[in-house]
Amino acid sequence: MRTMPLAVCLTAALAAATPHLSAQDANDTRLAAAAAARAAYREVDYATLDRTIRKEPAYVAAPRYAMFVFDLAGKHRAWAVLDKSAADAPHYDVLYLDLDGDGDLTGKGERFVGKFDEKLVPAGMGLTIRVGDIRVPGTDLVHKKFLVSTTPKAGRKGFWFRMDWNGQQQMSGGYGALGMDLTEWAASAKEAPVLRPCPYGPLSFATWGDDEFVLRAGTSPKINVIVGNAGSGPHTLAVVDEHFLDLSAEELLVTVVAKDKNGNEVSETSRIHDHC
Repeated sequence: MRTMPLAVCLTAALAAATPHLSAQDANDTRLAAAAAARAAYREVDYATLDRTIRKEPAYVAAPRYAMFVFDLAGKHRAWAVLDKSAADAPHYDVLYLDLDGDGDLTGKGERFVGKFDEKLVPAGMGLTIRVGDIRVPGTDLVHKKFLVSTTPKAGRKGFWFRMDWNGQQQMSGGYGALGMDLTEWAASAKEAPVLRPCPYGPLSFATWGDDEFVLRAGTSPKINVIVGNAGSGPHTLAVVDEHFLDLSAEELLVTVVAKDKNGNEVSETSRIHDHC
Protein backbone atom coordinates (compact mmCIF):
# COMPACT_ATOMS: atom_id res chain seq x y z
CA MET A 1 0.00 0.00 0.00
CA ARG A 2 1.09 3.55 -0.60
CA THR A 3 2.36 5.84 2.14
CA MET A 4 0.93 9.33 1.90
CA PRO A 5 3.16 12.21 0.83
CA LEU A 6 4.11 14.67 3.53
CA ALA A 7 2.69 18.17 3.87
CA VAL A 8 5.85 19.69 5.30
CA CYS A 9 9.43 20.76 4.49
CA LEU A 10 12.72 19.79 6.16
CA THR A 11 16.24 19.18 4.86
CA ALA A 12 17.27 16.29 7.12
CA ALA A 13 16.31 12.65 6.74
CA LEU A 14 15.21 10.64 9.75
CA ALA A 15 17.55 7.96 11.04
CA ALA A 16 16.88 5.22 13.54
CA ALA A 17 18.37 5.93 16.98
CA THR A 18 21.22 3.67 17.96
CA PRO A 19 20.16 1.86 21.18
CA HIS A 20 23.29 2.68 23.23
CA LEU A 21 23.11 6.41 22.44
CA SER A 22 21.18 8.93 24.49
CA ALA A 23 18.37 10.78 22.75
CA GLN A 24 20.55 13.88 22.51
CA ASP A 25 23.50 11.93 21.12
CA ALA A 26 21.28 10.21 18.57
CA ASN A 27 19.85 13.54 17.49
CA ASP A 28 23.32 15.06 17.21
CA THR A 29 24.43 12.11 15.09
CA ARG A 30 21.41 12.48 12.83
CA LEU A 31 21.95 16.20 12.39
CA ALA A 32 25.66 15.71 11.66
CA ALA A 33 24.87 13.12 8.99
CA ALA A 34 22.25 15.42 7.47
CA ALA A 35 24.68 18.34 7.44
CA ALA A 36 27.30 16.22 5.69
CA ALA A 37 24.76 15.10 3.09
CA ARG A 38 23.64 18.67 2.45
CA ALA A 39 27.26 19.73 2.01
CA ALA A 40 27.82 16.96 -0.54
CA TYR A 41 24.66 17.77 -2.49
CA ARG A 42 25.14 19.35 -5.91
CA GLU A 43 22.56 20.77 -8.29
CA VAL A 44 22.17 19.28 -11.77
CA ASP A 45 22.09 21.47 -14.86
CA TYR A 46 19.20 19.73 -16.58
CA ALA A 47 19.52 21.92 -19.68
CA THR A 48 22.94 20.44 -20.52
CA LEU A 49 22.25 16.89 -19.33
CA ASP A 50 23.69 14.20 -21.61
CA ARG A 51 20.74 12.17 -22.88
CA THR A 52 22.72 9.57 -24.78
CA ILE A 53 21.83 5.92 -24.29
CA ARG A 54 24.77 3.82 -25.42
CA LYS A 55 22.92 0.57 -25.99
CA GLU A 56 19.24 -0.41 -25.84
CA PRO A 57 17.43 -3.74 -26.03
CA ALA A 58 14.95 -4.64 -28.74
CA TYR A 59 11.69 -3.35 -27.33
CA VAL A 60 8.43 -5.24 -27.74
CA ALA A 61 6.16 -2.20 -27.45
CA ALA A 62 6.57 1.56 -27.70
CA PRO A 63 9.10 2.32 -24.93
CA ARG A 64 8.58 5.00 -22.29
CA TYR A 65 11.67 6.82 -20.99
CA ALA A 66 12.68 8.49 -17.72
CA MET A 67 15.95 9.21 -15.94
CA PHE A 68 16.76 8.95 -12.22
CA VAL A 69 19.56 10.77 -10.40
CA PHE A 70 20.50 8.52 -7.48
CA ASP A 71 23.42 10.26 -5.75
CA LEU A 72 24.20 13.48 -3.87
CA ALA A 73 26.76 14.73 -6.38
CA GLY A 74 24.29 14.46 -9.29
CA LYS A 75 26.68 12.27 -11.27
CA HIS A 76 24.99 8.86 -11.16
CA ARG A 77 22.24 9.05 -13.73
CA ALA A 78 20.28 5.90 -14.44
CA TRP A 79 18.08 5.49 -17.47
CA ALA A 80 14.75 3.78 -16.82
CA VAL A 81 12.71 2.49 -19.76
CA LEU A 82 9.33 0.80 -19.59
CA ASP A 83 8.34 -1.91 -22.08
CA LYS A 84 5.80 -4.72 -22.34
CA SER A 85 6.30 -8.47 -22.19
CA ALA A 86 3.90 -8.79 -25.14
CA ALA A 87 2.88 -6.21 -27.72
CA ASP A 88 -0.79 -6.59 -26.79
CA ALA A 89 -0.25 -6.55 -23.01
CA PRO A 90 -2.71 -4.15 -21.31
CA HIS A 91 -0.04 -2.54 -19.11
CA TYR A 92 3.67 -1.78 -19.15
CA ASP A 93 5.11 -4.67 -17.14
CA VAL A 94 8.83 -4.62 -18.02
CA LEU A 95 11.42 -2.16 -16.69
CA TYR A 96 14.96 -1.74 -17.94
CA LEU A 97 16.98 0.12 -15.30
CA ASP A 98 20.61 1.14 -15.89
CA LEU A 99 21.79 0.30 -12.38
CA ASP A 100 25.49 0.87 -13.04
CA GLY A 101 24.87 4.07 -14.99
CA ASP A 102 26.99 3.01 -17.98
CA GLY A 103 24.33 3.82 -20.58
CA ASP A 104 23.89 0.15 -21.53
CA LEU A 105 20.35 -1.09 -20.86
CA THR A 106 21.16 -4.62 -21.99
CA GLY A 107 23.38 -5.41 -19.00
CA LYS A 108 22.86 -8.46 -16.84
CA GLY A 109 20.39 -7.95 -14.00
CA GLU A 110 18.93 -4.74 -15.43
CA ARG A 111 15.63 -6.14 -16.74
CA PHE A 112 12.73 -6.46 -14.30
CA VAL A 113 9.26 -7.88 -14.86
CA GLY A 114 6.22 -6.92 -12.82
CA LYS A 115 3.09 -8.79 -11.84
CA PHE A 116 -0.54 -7.72 -11.85
CA ASP A 117 -2.41 -7.94 -8.57
CA GLU A 118 -6.11 -7.14 -8.66
CA LYS A 119 -6.15 -6.44 -4.93
CA LEU A 120 -3.76 -3.51 -5.40
CA VAL A 121 -5.77 -1.80 -8.15
CA PRO A 122 -7.62 0.56 -5.74
CA ALA A 123 -4.25 1.76 -4.43
CA GLY A 124 -2.98 2.50 -7.92
CA MET A 125 -0.49 -0.37 -7.76
CA GLY A 126 -2.21 -3.08 -9.78
CA LEU A 127 0.84 -3.59 -11.99
CA THR A 128 3.97 -3.06 -9.93
CA ILE A 129 7.56 -3.75 -10.97
CA ARG A 130 9.72 -4.38 -7.90
CA VAL A 131 13.46 -3.81 -8.27
CA GLY A 132 14.57 -3.95 -4.63
CA ASP A 133 17.95 -2.56 -3.55
CA ILE A 134 19.95 -0.12 -5.68
CA ARG A 135 23.65 0.18 -4.85
CA VAL A 136 24.99 3.46 -6.23
CA PRO A 137 28.49 2.97 -7.71
CA GLY A 138 31.23 5.14 -6.23
CA THR A 139 29.24 5.87 -3.07
CA ASP A 140 28.11 4.16 0.13
CA LEU A 141 24.45 4.68 -0.80
CA VAL A 142 22.12 1.69 -0.93
CA HIS A 143 18.56 2.67 -1.78
CA LYS A 144 15.93 0.19 -0.68
CA LYS A 145 12.62 -1.15 -2.01
CA PHE A 146 12.66 0.62 -5.37
CA LEU A 147 9.54 -0.03 -7.40
CA VAL A 148 7.55 1.40 -10.29
CA SER A 149 3.79 1.14 -10.74
CA THR A 150 2.25 1.62 -14.19
CA THR A 151 -1.45 1.48 -13.30
CA PRO A 152 -2.53 4.76 -11.67
CA LYS A 153 -5.76 5.17 -9.78
CA ALA A 154 -8.93 5.73 -11.81
CA GLY A 155 -9.05 9.18 -13.37
CA ARG A 156 -5.31 9.81 -13.02
CA LYS A 157 -2.44 9.69 -15.50
CA GLY A 158 1.20 8.72 -15.34
CA PHE A 159 3.56 6.27 -13.65
CA TRP A 160 4.62 6.20 -9.99
CA PHE A 161 7.81 5.17 -8.23
CA ARG A 162 8.75 4.65 -4.58
CA MET A 163 12.02 3.94 -2.76
CA ASP A 164 13.79 4.46 0.56
CA TRP A 165 16.72 6.85 0.11
CA ASN A 166 19.75 5.04 1.57
CA GLY A 167 17.33 2.75 3.41
CA GLN A 168 16.05 5.63 5.57
CA GLN A 169 13.80 8.28 4.03
CA GLN A 170 10.94 7.20 1.79
CA MET A 171 10.65 9.11 -1.49
CA SER A 172 7.91 8.76 -4.10
CA GLY A 173 6.48 10.44 -7.15
CA GLY A 174 6.62 12.15 -9.37
CA TYR A 175 3.92 14.71 -8.71
CA GLY A 176 2.95 18.00 -10.31
CA ALA A 177 2.37 21.47 -8.94
CA LEU A 178 -1.41 20.89 -8.87
CA GLY A 179 -3.70 17.89 -8.93
CA MET A 180 -2.96 14.20 -8.50
CA ASP A 181 -1.55 13.14 -11.87
CA LEU A 182 1.84 11.45 -11.95
CA THR A 183 4.91 11.52 -14.19
CA GLU A 184 4.20 10.70 -17.81
CA TRP A 185 7.33 8.97 -19.07
CA ALA A 186 8.32 10.16 -22.54
CA ALA A 187 8.33 8.46 -25.94
CA SER A 188 12.00 9.36 -26.44
CA ALA A 189 15.17 9.83 -24.40
CA LYS A 190 15.37 13.41 -25.63
CA GLU A 191 12.07 14.31 -23.96
CA ALA A 192 12.45 12.07 -20.90
CA PRO A 193 11.55 13.50 -17.49
CA VAL A 194 14.30 13.49 -14.86
CA LEU A 195 13.49 12.47 -11.27
CA ARG A 196 15.78 13.09 -8.31
CA PRO A 197 14.49 11.19 -5.25
CA CYS A 198 16.84 12.83 -2.73
CA PRO A 199 15.67 14.50 0.53
CA TYR A 200 18.62 16.93 0.61
CA GLY A 201 19.24 20.18 -1.19
CA PRO A 202 16.53 22.77 -1.95
CA LEU A 203 13.04 21.31 -1.65
CA SER A 204 9.92 22.53 -3.43
CA PHE A 205 6.24 22.73 -2.48
CA ALA A 206 3.19 21.63 -4.46
CA THR A 207 -0.50 21.18 -3.68
CA TRP A 208 -2.16 17.79 -3.43
CA GLY A 209 -5.80 17.52 -4.48
CA ASP A 210 -7.92 19.32 -7.06
CA ASP A 211 -6.40 20.64 -10.27
CA GLU A 212 -7.20 24.15 -9.05
CA PHE A 213 -8.32 25.80 -5.84
CA VAL A 214 -9.47 29.23 -4.71
CA LEU A 215 -8.62 30.97 -1.45
CA ARG A 216 -11.48 33.22 -0.39
CA ALA A 217 -11.16 35.98 2.18
CA GLY A 218 -12.99 35.25 5.42
CA THR A 219 -12.88 31.46 4.99
CA SER A 220 -10.65 28.74 6.46
CA PRO A 221 -9.96 26.39 3.54
CA LYS A 222 -7.97 23.19 3.96
CA ILE A 223 -4.99 22.93 1.65
CA ASN A 224 -2.89 19.80 1.31
CA VAL A 225 0.74 20.63 0.55
CA ILE A 226 3.44 18.18 -0.49
CA VAL A 227 7.18 18.81 -0.51
CA GLY A 228 10.11 17.23 -2.25
CA ASN A 229 12.94 17.50 -4.74
CA ALA A 230 11.91 19.00 -8.08
CA GLY A 231 13.30 17.19 -11.09
CA SER A 232 13.07 18.24 -14.72
CA GLY A 233 9.84 18.13 -16.69
CA PRO A 234 6.15 18.10 -15.74
CA HIS A 235 5.13 16.09 -12.68
CA THR A 236 8.66 15.28 -11.51
CA LEU A 237 8.44 16.28 -7.84
CA ALA A 238 9.90 13.41 -5.76
CA VAL A 239 8.29 13.86 -2.34
CA VAL A 240 9.12 12.86 1.22
CA ASP A 241 6.56 10.95 3.29
CA GLU A 242 4.56 11.85 6.40
CA HIS A 243 7.32 10.65 8.74
CA PHE A 244 9.75 13.33 7.57
CA LEU A 245 8.78 15.83 10.25
CA ASP A 246 7.08 15.54 13.64
CA LEU A 247 4.55 18.37 13.49
CA SER A 248 3.82 18.05 17.21
CA ALA A 249 7.44 18.92 18.00
CA GLU A 250 8.50 21.03 15.02
CA GLU A 251 6.96 24.27 13.83
CA LEU A 252 6.30 24.87 10.14
CA LEU A 253 4.87 28.22 9.07
CA VAL A 254 3.31 29.06 5.71
CA THR A 255 2.74 32.62 4.55
CA VAL A 256 0.08 33.31 1.91
CA VAL A 257 0.60 36.54 -0.01
CA ALA A 258 -2.28 38.08 -1.96
CA LYS A 259 -3.88 41.37 -2.97
CA ASP A 260 -7.04 42.88 -1.51
CA LYS A 261 -9.88 44.43 -3.53
CA ASN A 262 -7.93 47.70 -3.71
CA GLY A 263 -4.85 46.02 -5.12
CA ASN A 264 -2.83 46.29 -1.94
CA GLU A 265 -0.58 43.40 -0.96
CA VAL A 266 -1.69 41.52 2.14
CA SER A 267 -0.25 38.44 3.83
CA GLU A 268 -1.31 35.89 6.42
CA THR A 269 0.96 33.43 8.22
CA SER A 270 -0.41 30.13 9.50
CA ARG A 271 1.08 27.07 11.12
CA ILE A 272 0.71 23.65 9.52
CA HIS A 273 -0.78 21.38 12.16
CA ASP A 274 -1.55 18.02 10.53
CA HIS A 275 -0.24 15.52 8.08
CA CYS A 276 -2.39 14.68 5.06
